[in-house]
Amino acid sequence: MPYLSQGQRSSVVFMFPGQGCQFYQMGRELYQNNSVFHRWMNELDTLIRAELDHSVIAEIYHDNNARSKTFDDIRLSHPAIFMIEYALGKTLIEQQITPDYLLGTSLGELAAAALADALSLSDAIRFVVRQGQLFHRRQSPATEGAMLAILSEESLYQQTPLLRDYCDIAAYNANSLIVIAGQSTRIADAERHLSSRDIVFQRLPVNQAFHSHHIDFLKPEVEALASQLSLRQAQIPVISCHNTETLDQLTTDHFWQTIRQPIRFSQTLARIEREAIKRGESLIYLDLGPSGTLANLIKQNIRNRKLPQILPVLSPFGRDLERFDEVLALGRELQPLPARVTAAVQETPQQVQQPVQPPVQQVQQPIRLAQRPLMQPATGPKRVYVFPGQGSQRIGMGAELFEQFPDHLAKADKILGYSLKTLCLEDPDQLLSNTQYTQPALYAVSALAFLSKQQQDPRKPDLLAGHSLGEYCALFAAGAFSFETGLKLVKKRGELMARATGGSMAAVIGRAPDEINSLLSQHGLDALDVANYNSLSQVVLAGPIEALSQAREILEELEITVIPLTVSAPFHSRYMQSAMEEFGEYLRQFSYSPLHTPVISNIHAAPYQDDDLIDNLTQQICGSVRWLDTVQYLIRQGEFEFEELGPGDVLSKLVNSIRNA
Repeated sequence: MPYLSQGQRSSVVFMFPGQGCQFYQMGRELYQNNSVFHRWMNELDTLIRAELDHSVIAEIYHDNNARSKTFDDIRLSHPAIFMIEYALGKTLIEQQITPDYLLGTSLGELAAAALADALSLSDAIRFVVRQGQLFHRRQSPATEGAMLAILSEESLYQQTPLLRDYCDIAAYNANSLIVIAGQSTRIADAERHLSSRDIVFQRLPVNQAFHSHHIDFLKPEVEALASQLSLRQAQIPVISCHNTETLDQLTTDHFWQTIRQPIRFSQTLARIEREAIKRGESLIYLDLGPSGTLANLIKQNIRNRKLPQILPVLSPFGRDLERFDEVLALGRELQPLPARVTAAVQETPQQVQQPVQPPVQQVQQPIRLAQRPLMQPATGPKRVYVFPGQGSQRIGMGAELFEQFPDHLAKADKILGYSLKTLCLEDPDQLLSNTQYTQPALYAVSALAFLSKQQQDPRKPDLLAGHSLGEYCALFAAGAFSFETGLKLVKKRGELMARATGGSMAAVIGRAPDEINSLLSQHGLDALDVANYNSLSQVVLAGPIEALSQAREILEELEITVIPLTVSAPFHSRYMQSAMEEFGEYLRQFSYSPLHTPVISNIHAAPYQDDDLIDNLTQQICGSVRWLDTVQYLIRQGEFEFEELGPGDVLSKLVNSIRNA
């Protein structure tokens, strides 16, 4: 029934996400402390164990299974997601919070249907267990798939043949957030391409290309399982995100379509919001998934007016009891709407509010004075060459350069002990994204790009700069060391950084760096370091996984986008101390020449001093990459033209973004 909440007619929507939201230990705090949730989880586990011959609870709450461990065994994750969502739904209903609508995405539509009593619980459990077993059984190298969430609009997919021709859009989650699905090898290609364009993405913990034509081979078996279901009138309306409709009666074909058709969350949300406004009511969204993913998606979709009430019940960051208490407190405030009160109860019209953007403030970081004055051209703007860092690599890079510089290629192969050309052009063993191989490959290609540029235009640049690894290319271009010495340095650097473990990194997008620093300090997140100051609206954090998870929770509650990066260690942070010390010793084995062109240092955002080269490169392992300050330094020198030498255009976008701002 509709409720009266804060003097306004309101309806409650329970939301259930599908695969990709799961993690080990999900809901454990609530399981250990809430007797109703505990009872429902145990009851479901008993029913599932009869089908699966295995306890799901024993698996997901095993002490050896850390939250950060990938949970992608679909035989267990499929029923586990269903258990959590169904048990939460039943627990809230017993606490007198009755939903007016049940909204599901993908597997979540089954949980919604079961709670709506559109099919029996025993049917639902048999179906979810056998579905998971089917998906696992039919996995093979030929059919293995993957899914990738991309922080971009649909137009990127349509304009990129690598995505459009080989992958399907699996989900329309928000205007600037889509999910693609395809064969694993194609998704790996997509990851490399997106990295080269500095587009943020995250792979989902699934091994099938759900919601795409790549799973059509499963249709006969899924339909055979669905044909065994006894369906009946839903007691609570079910909102489907595969067709955006509100349903009272489901068909057996519905359950094939929920895994085959793309998830249209954004379109579904827009429809139900429009209809709620016409009815003169607001919607209260309760996310019953383990990760709060749908609650976050609503915030990304509704930006042009005041947000409705949105509460996730669980979170991968803990504090389940606090969150559950917040939901119960909301429930106590809900007053059942008297039957005589109809749509005549109108909500007060809300003014459409434009989102307020925080004022952009420049981050002032200490810099050192240059040892030598900058070279001033007689006339015209300064010429600046910039070199990209790790993440810009892509298969095919350097093809023409290898033909142009065969002697350099032969020297590189001798130093590296493998074929650089094969690695860059074919990558048969998929090593190009491995730090140990990425760094020497990217250095070699960018350094050769500089030599090629010199042949075309022998004029010397006025300034050089590189992002992280790219700084080695800038130093090579400035005459600090030979091509071979630079390659030896980055080979060692890549080996040491690839060996490091014990943390990770995450990109924070959409707010000024000083605001992020202030929030980290305010919430006691001093275990994190800012690894990269990339632009006026993008930084990268590095540190322990627990601290990153806590920061992500806090920042996302403030509607700040946080994207975990797929790296093996917290690069450019204090946690690289051991690698830094060992690399410093290695650097001292070589001799270096005075620079003939100023190079802007990542560490100080000011030109190098000749006698500080070793210290700068040593500190760079742990220090922040101050790219924002580097570009601001260039701007202060007067008008300049720049060219990015190396694969991709990541730095070009960042430089233009900073200059335009």
